[in-house]
Amino acid sequence: MADTIFEYAPAPESRSIVDIKPSYGLFVGGEFVEGRGTSFKTISPATEEVLAEVAEADAADVDAAVKAARRAYDKVWSRMPGRERAKYLYRIARIIQERGRELAVLESLDNGKPIKESRDVDVPTVAAHFFYYAGWADKLEYAGRGADPQPLGVAGQVIPWNFPLLMLAWKVAPALAAGNT
Repeated sequence: MADTIFEYAPAPESRSIVDIKPSYGLFVGGEFVEGRGTSFKTISPATEEVLAEVAEADAADVDAAVKAARRAYDKVWSRMPGRERAKYLYRIARIIQERGRELAVLESLDNGKPIKESRDVDVPTVAAHFFYYAGWADKLEYAGRGADPQPLGVAGQVIPWNFPLLMLAWKVAPALAAGNT
């Protein structure tokens, strides 16, 4: 008698755990604002369903975002001690963990990757990056950059389609830990 082994995959994550609005603006200066440029449709590559319309930043929108980031850098973030920045990075990491299922569903809907990869690899790695750099935020003077390392300023990033959340973490977490915006 041959034994049959059934391999069960995890149940698909339900889309019902996320609330996708019909449209999104740009996040500038701590709030969503209307973009001055056009918008584009974000489409699920798995189903070709339109998920939402997203504002596309024009040059003036980018300038406004850089100015807002510069204000945050000049007035608060660059002056904040590393131990205080670390608290924010730890909190971001915890929120990513707490909302991990939702983030995984959104990541899979947006770029078509299997939920298992988003849920079990990408989102936990995103949280891990924020935890890691939170741990470095108050130790930068010992990292070989001199006794008094200084933040550099505002950083920008173009994020690709295949690892949007993970690429954000790879760039944003170390920049924030070092006092940049």
